[in-house]
Parts: sequence; structure tokens; C-alpha cells
Amino acid sequence: MPLCFLVAVLEGYDLQVISSAGPQLRAAMNLSPGQIGWFFSASLIGLAFGAIAGGWMADRFGRKPALIGSVLALGIFTVATAYAYNFESLLVIRILAGVGLGGAMPTLIALVAEVSGGGKTTSAVTTMICGQPTGGIISALVGQTIASHYGWQSLFLIGGALTILVAPLLVWGLPETKPGGSAHGRGQGGGGAKALTTAQALFHDGRAAGTVLLWLAFIVTLALLSVLLSWTPLLVMGKGLPRFVGLNAIIALNVGGIIGGIAISRLIDRHGVRWPMLGLYLTTAASLFVFAHTQTPAALLLVAGLVGFGVLGAQFSLYGVAPRLYPLAGRGSGVGIAVAMGRIGSVLGPILIGGFIGRGSSENQAVLVMAPVALVAGLLILALTTARKTDLEGGAAAGAREAAKAPQGAA
Repeated sequence: MPLCFLVAVLEGYDLQVISSAGPQLRAAMNLSPGQIGWFFSASLIGLAFGAIAGGWMADRFGRKPALIGSVLALGIFTVATAYAYNFESLLVIRILAGVGLGGAMPTLIALVAEVSGGGKTTSAVTTMICGQPTGGIISALVGQTIASHYGWQSLFLIGGALTILVAPLLVWGLPETKPGGSAHGRGQGGGGAKALTTAQALFHDGRAAGTVLLWLAFIVTLALLSVLLSWTPLLVMGKGLPRFVGLNAIIALNVGGIIGGIAISRLIDRHGVRWPMLGLYLTTAASLFVFAHTQTPAALLLVAGLVGFGVLGAQFSLYGVAPRLYPLAGRGSGVGIAVAMGRIGSVLGPILIGGFIGRGSSENQAVLVMAPVALVAGLLILALTTARKTDLEGGAAAGAREAAKAPQGAA
């Protein structure tokens, strides 16, 4: 768990460092709002491909090698970002960094779900994923200190170097919960479970409706999240407030997300998915409406924390919910493709907002259009919990069912 949390911290740093680097990079390369939107989305494009490939590799060759390879790719291309010399090279490098980022994420989720035990799957995965907002907080702090003296390149050099250095720790200390090299698992994680094809994992045994609804929930939620994590400093500066307020708003978003994710995931494990998640999306919609009308720095930071509580808490909870929908032998692929589908929203969100502002809309109007999107996400969760009620209930029944899926010896 500590090693997986550490990787999640580095992932969160990379995901959100683009927000901290955005204002300086925009000035240094004279980027338009549309180009900034593509910069924010580039790593998410790569993440979609990496998540599909990483989940498939984790199911067939093992969680450990898939995770180590993804972490190394992320570190190398994060360092390379500092040496981008124009918009085109920046775009290509960030896409390649995203491939490494995407490969690591479903593997982390599958691994933690398998070692966490029965009824604590959602809270264990969510706690690990809370490493991502921790990394986001670190990136915002670095953006206010080191980057002010050494430029935007220092943000990527620091993050990339630390990511590369963590790979030997994974070689040394990471367990293998799904041995590869055979259609049948062996040892701790295999339990004789026959590997499933991707189609079987996603759509067989009544999983089709739940899979599609999970994808849609990921797309909508991550569209909201990506806009907030990438555009918040620029949205705040568009209100006439200084840059440091925007960076502090990123910290507030992440702190709120940590609180929301940990609190709601425990409610989900006890009481089921439906009502805790619906509460998160209602909180998100209401707080986005207030955020758009808030002008003072102190109030803005408070509301940003509420926004983070809702939308980040919802995202982390979705990561914890996803492995509960799929059997062990296809869990990596199921989670990986759900993450990849969510990146459709992550890619389109910043681009659409960039075009929206580029056509003359205000930053406040850009925030307002996101509020009804949160309500749509809530309706999707309502449909998902109706279609897959048995898998997504809470309490002892969920624990017993998850324990039944686990391979022999995994405990």
C-alpha cells in the first residue's frame, strides 16, 4: 500500500503539474487559449491508450512488470518535457508521458483491490488514489516556489527524476498478485482462475449495461475534473485575482478531494454506492454555481475546497467502485478500459473550455456551464446502481461477495 500510494503521488504530480506550469509556459511559448487546451489534454490522450494497454498487460503478464514499465516511461517523458522547444514537440512528449501514466493507473487499482480484502475494496483503492491529490498539492507548492526562480522546466525535471528513482523500490518491494505467462494464474494471485478475453470481462454475465454506464460516468466526471485541475489558475486570474490565488485554489481543490474521497469511500463500503455518490455530485453542482459568482480570495478558496470535495471525491470513489464490477481474471482490463474511456472526457473538457473562452465567453460563464454536467453524472450513477445493484451494495454482503472472487491464498 505505501508503494502504491507513492506511485499515485507521482502520478498526481504529473497530472497537475501542467496546471502550475500553464501560466509561465503560455507566456514563454506565446500559446493561444486553444493551444493551452491541447497542452492540458495531451497527456490525457496518451493516458487513454496507456490505460487499455496497461490493463491488458497486467492481466496477462503480471501487475508488477506492467507497473514498473509504466512508471519508467512516465518518468523519462516527464523529464523530456523540460526540453520541448515548441508547441508541436511539447504535444508529442506529453502524449508519450500520458501512455506511461495510463499504464500505471489500472494496475495500481487492480493490485490494491486484490490485497485489500472483501468489504474494504472501495475505501482501500480510494485511499491509495488520494496520493494523486497529494501529488497535486506538491506540484502547486513547487509551482509557487522553485518554478518562480528556475522556470517551468524545473517542475518537470523534479517530477520526472523522482518518478524514475522510485522504480527500483517497486522492483524490490512490490508483491505480484497476478502471475503472468499462462492462461491460468499460479501462486498467490492466480488461484487457477482462467484469464478472460476483454469482451468476456466487459460484457458477459450481465455486465454489459453496467460497463457502459460506468464508462459514461467516468467520461462526464473526468471531463469536469480535467477542466478544474488544468484551467483553475487561469479561470481565477480571469476574475482579476493574482496567480498565487489560482495556485492556492488548486491546493484547496486537492485538500477537499482527499477529504471527500476518504469520507465517501467508507460510506460506500458500509451503505452502498448510490446515496453517497449522488450526494457528491449534488455538492459539485451547487459549489460550481457558487464558485462562478465568488470574487474574494478567501471565499474562492473555501468554495474551491467544496468543489474538490465533490468532483475529486467522486472520481476517487469511481476508481474504487470499478474493480467491484469485474471478476479477478479480467479486472485489469475492465478497470483499464473504464479509465481509458474516462479520458475521452478528460481530453475534450479542457479543449472545449479553451474554445468556449476563446470565442469570447467569460471565465465565470465557463464555470457555470459545468454545473449541469455534474447533475448528468449523478443520473448516470443512479442508473448504474440500479443496473448492478448486487455488486454495488455495501456492508457484509459486499465483503462476502468480494472475498468469493478472490483467489485462494490471496488473503
